Amino acid sequence: MGSNKREESFMKKALGISFRERTKKLVVLTRITLESKISVLVEDAPRRKYFIQTGNRFFNHMLTGIASRACLNIDISYQPTQAEPLDHAIVEDTGLVFGRAIRELLNARQDEGVSQRGTFTVAFDESLVTVTLAFDGRAYTFLHGDVQGIRQEQVEDILSTNLRQFFDGFSQGSGCVVQIQFWAGEDSHHTWEATFKAFGEALRESLLPCPYRAGTTIGLKGTGMEARL
Repeated sequence: MGSNKREESFMKKALGISFRERTKKLVVLTRITLESKISVLVEDAPRRKYFIQTGNRFFNHMLTGIASRACLNIDISYQPTQAEPLDHAIVEDTGLVFGRAIRELLNARQDEGVSQRGTFTVAFDESLVTVTLAFDGRAYTFLHGDVQGIRQEQVEDILSTNLRQFFDGFSQGSGCVVQIQFWAGEDSHHTWEATFKAFGEALRESLLPCPYRAGTTIGLKGTGMEARL
């Protein structure tokens, strides 16, 4: 009983986001809630092995695809805290924390100028998907197109509807408009893999240098992201 009280006391003090590193090349943060503890490392450096463990195999695979296409080293770990480890919350919270890490990279690069937007189309076998990202401080996610690959309820060991939550979480954490257009896709695995890879490529474009935008944002308000988690 005493141990449980000490744990609850620690949890209350630790709730929220804490940073270990915030630079133009490296962001390391942890977010603790009553549902989860998620740690994310995003590193712009020569390629190495990624350490991604969310408890869901297909979601791990999708995150690996993002890292590879975004040309970033990404480590992500998930641990349940006081709530049941449900895929819906795991995926959304991971997206939110990862989004915040990307926002910090963008903020650190703003003085020198950073693109802050990207769009890319990926073909993966029969699937064809375009993802467009705009980091102007507006958190919206839109999915367009009705293809068989996203109508299927299950993809490997996760529900398709839960995979969508990653993009909602990312949008909230980063202040990004996420637009996804499904052009073609029959196999659910192929369709979602094309989506996450296109997302990674659009993210890579968003992080590219853009001296013309030095000290500014792509949004005319000039605030980037007003709300902080």
